[in-house]
Amino acid sequence: LPARSTSRAPLPPSPSPSPPPRPGRPCEPSDAMDLLARLAADGLLNDDAASCLDGAAGVERRSAVLVGVTGDGKSSTGNTLCGSAVFSVSDGFKSETRECAHADVKRSAGDRIILWRVIDTIGLHDTDISQKEVLDRFSLFADRTADGIDAFLFVVRWGRFKPEHDAALASFASNCGEAALRHTVLVFTHCKESQEEVQRALREGAPATLQAWLPRLQGAVGVENELAPERACEALQEALDRLLIANEGLRYSHEALAEAR
Repeated sequence: LPARSTSRAPLPPSPSPSPPPRPGRPCEPSDAMDLLARLAADGLLNDDAASCLDGAAGVERRSAVLVGVTGDGKSSTGNTLCGSAVFSVSDGFKSETRECAHADVKRSAGDRIILWRVIDTIGLHDTDISQKEVLDRFSLFADRTADGIDAFLFVVRWGRFKPEHDAALASFASNCGEAALRHTVLVFTHCKESQEEVQRALREGAPATLQAWLPRLQGAVGVENELAPERACEALQEALDRLLIANEGLRYSHEALAEAR
């Protein structure tokens, strides 16, 4: 496919195959760059393209897991981050996400290529199945990323930090351990306030239950996925960049998840 100038454009399921790398050797950087050129300048990558980039010079892999209760905009936030409607979105009280799903999206940072794997999970406290099964299904995010997790995005609708959100955060911390909180950004959806206004509101008006969580997390960001998706995507990317710097590139490991469970 010819290169496209629009960033984060969705790609077809698979490009017409060109000769694959010879068996017995990893995909060379030149092969990876040629493949990227055939696919698109920016955007979602299918699994074949993403795997071909393993080991290529200037390519790094990152992963983010979407967490939250049903109906607060978890899957919509994933779509905003990917720049395309790759995750099904619930339009009612029942969770549309019943199993983990993921999409790979490419970002450019100078001369580096960053492949973000965005993983959507079942809504915590889904009332259609038992809480044990919810947590078992939720924990399957670990199967989608071999090298651990860079970030968890815990999604809450702005102005609605209710007891179920406090309970969902407690379930998340209990299931994944305190170490996961150091990799977690709180994402407020349906938020029209500026980031400065969000931070001021959290300092001055957040309920005590929310204030108790904030020091244990890696910050908070407000987004409006429907009315301002580009600005929301930029805010999410900046929040992820800050988290990576704060954690010095260290990931939440599968061992930490196994120990917590």
